[in-house]
Amino acid sequence: MFKRILVPLDGSMHSVGAAETAIELSRSFGADLTLLHVTSKLELPENLKSYMKGEQLTRQDLLAVNNAAKRVIADVKAKAEAAGIKKVKVIYREGKPARSIVAYANLARIDAIIMGSRGLSELESLLLGSVSHKVATLAKCSVMIVK
Repeated sequence: MFKRILVPLDGSMHSVGAAETAIELSRSFGADLTLLHVTSKLELPENLKSYMKGEQLTRQDLLAVNNAAKRVIADVKAKAEAAGIKKVKVIYREGKPARSIVAYANLARIDAIIMGSRGLSELESLLLGSVSHKVATLAKCSVMIVK
């Protein structure tokens, strides 16, 4: 049924939970597993930049989040390989998360996207809507949102 499964990972607990589900499905179906991390460009409106300054958040904070996400991705990859998944690929992209996820899914002819219901960017989801909702709306393949 599924030959190529995509898991967007941002390092959040929800994305790791989705990865665990994806590993089980990949093992059951003998599917290839792709782990995708999308780094957002920091293109914020001036009032949000002011907020970040007021809260003493910097680009270094975002770099730390990305580095932590890479460590989580390495752990998930190791778990997938230990579970017997023969083909595990890790992809890094930069851009808007939902559109980048869907674009990669289309390019790689992904059969299913399995993702967490919430990610790390709570502020962005409050302002712009959740990434998982956008992916579910835009994707041409099946999308499973794991809580």
